[in-house]
Amino acid sequence: MSGAEIPQPVNQPENKTDAEQRSGAVNRQLFQEALTAFYREDDETALELFLTILETNPDNLRCHYLAALTAANLADEETMEQVCRNVRRLATRHPYTVGCEAVRALFFANYERAEHLFNLALRSLPDDIDLNLGLGILYDHMGAEEKSAEVYRRVLEISPDIIRARIWLGISYALSGEYVNALAQYEYAKRLDPTVENPHQHLGRDYYTEGIFDEAAREFARAIAEEPEQPTAYFYLMECYKRLGLIDDAIDVYETIKSRFNHQPEILSELFEHFRMFSEAIPYLEQLVARAPQDQELLIRLAGAYQEVGKITDAVQAVKRAVTQDPENASYWRMLAELHYHLGEYQYTIAAAERAIQINPHEEEAYAVLADALLFLGKTEEAENVARQREKIRDESWRRYQQKFSGQDLEEDP
Repeated sequence: MSGAEIPQPVNQPENKTDAEQRSGAVNRQLFQEALTAFYREDDETALELFLTILETNPDNLRCHYLAALTAANLADEETMEQVCRNVRRLATRHPYTVGCEAVRALFFANYERAEHLFNLALRSLPDDIDLNLGLGILYDHMGAEEKSAEVYRRVLEISPDIIRARIWLGISYALSGEYVNALAQYEYAKRLDPTVENPHQHLGRDYYTEGIFDEAAREFARAIAEEPEQPTAYFYLMECYKRLGLIDDAIDVYETIKSRFNHQPEILSELFEHFRMFSEAIPYLEQLVARAPQDQELLIRLAGAYQEVGKITDAVQAVKRAVTQDPENASYWRMLAELHYHLGEYQYTIAAAERAIQINPHEEEAYAVLADALLFLGKTEEAENVARQREKIRDESWRRYQQKFSGQDLEEDP
């Protein structure tokens, strides 16, 4: 042995087994947090955690399946596709791999294929909660209330405290007109987690969706009595009164909203937008933009609200600010082109639309506004050429969708 100094234990490399054990413990904790979020319908948090786990544990098939499912729930096609590609490289015959393909078929609305694949996966793991939840979500998309209720009841027989299953079983009951049973499920979920939506508010939304506004108003009033600091029920109650012709009552609720929640611009702006009250949303959006002038999402929301109320010039300025933050965003340039078109500024329209197409040749609506602007300038031949390009892009998009719908594009995966 050489006479080199032997390092002290404090400086020695960490024992690999100990490090792996610690890493495994952290991943198990993260996975439990991710599952809890998923079972509470907090898909954004769940997806973030599932993806974090996969960075250090890329062979976790269950995590892949749940990441794909939450991404699909969030309409995040890019993440869903990447997760499905990764899992196919790991194990083509495992039930969770089949589950990923079922999620993909669900995402592209091939419900028959998705149902077949979910049932195929469940033959191997019939009591798997997560695969059953995926099948229930599929039936929700299909509008098959009886089938979805059956699946959620099966999940709750296995594990009675899955909040997601409780809530969606309640929704299935409501869609079938069983409102008393629906409320019972919402109340059960609320007992499991006090932070979930008020049961009467949820039932009120069920009535509201069905156009039963008198019953909906009663439920929203009960929700407000139980949780007066939650603003959503006030908005729904105001809308019910408007639809019932009770204008004075609707105005009273509106005044209550303004006085009670005026200090919450984040919430009020979203709710006013949701109920298409854009004039009311604009002051709150302007407050938020003043606080965060670099926030592109806020700028685009503000531009959309301006456009809805006819403030096109203000909308142009808001979109230009977003473009400055992200000049490679094709959708921003397309929106800018459409706004210039509304103002009759056809040269600006052409420049913005061409930039959108340059960034993303599949930005289909940019071709439409470009062709219209060219026509107004009398450039008929150029407009016809752009229209032909649009048809070509549309045909290509349809062909790609059909391949994804049928799963034929999987054969092209490396």
